[in-house]
Amino acid sequence: MKTTLCALLGMAAVLGAAQSSPAAVPPPNPQDLTQGKWELNLAKSKFCEAAPRKSTREIIDAGWGLIVTHWTGVDAAGNPMDIRYVWRYDGAKYPAEIYKPANESITWKLVNPSRVEFTHWSKDDKVTSTYVRTVSADGQTMTQTGKFVGKPCEASQVFDRQ
Repeated sequence: MKTTLCALLGMAAVLGAAQSSPAAVPPPNPQDLTQGKWELNLAKSKFCEAAPRKSTREIIDAGWGLIVTHWTGVDAAGNPMDIRYVWRYDGAKYPAEIYKPANESITWKLVNPSRVEFTHWSKDDKVTSTYVRTVSADGQTMTQTGKFVGKPCEASQVFDRQ
């Protein structure tokens, strides 16, 4: 009885502390922690080319096994970005853009709930870049690293869950 009472009091203290601190945003899908709305943290990111001024990604499960990304922001030159793509985690190639003809396709692999790997392919079926997205243990930070064929640079974009 005493052990149970201590456990309940401990849980109440933890819950009370969690309620008084800033609330974490829960991931919308525990099967794929990359889903949700993400804001680029420019200060923590590293780019191989000019960095965007602002970048937001919203990744959702659209149903029927389809995942959708809506990528918005402002590029380095100050131009608005509005990019959308759709895919399945089935290894098939999907266009890197759905509102205009795509120059590349992408294959996607969900390794585990906190890790997604994807590869960009040229129209002549050659790999142009590879990426990994990982979500932190607390689910609040997503890091996307990218390696580019023929370039020695590795990019790292860090996103905060919104």
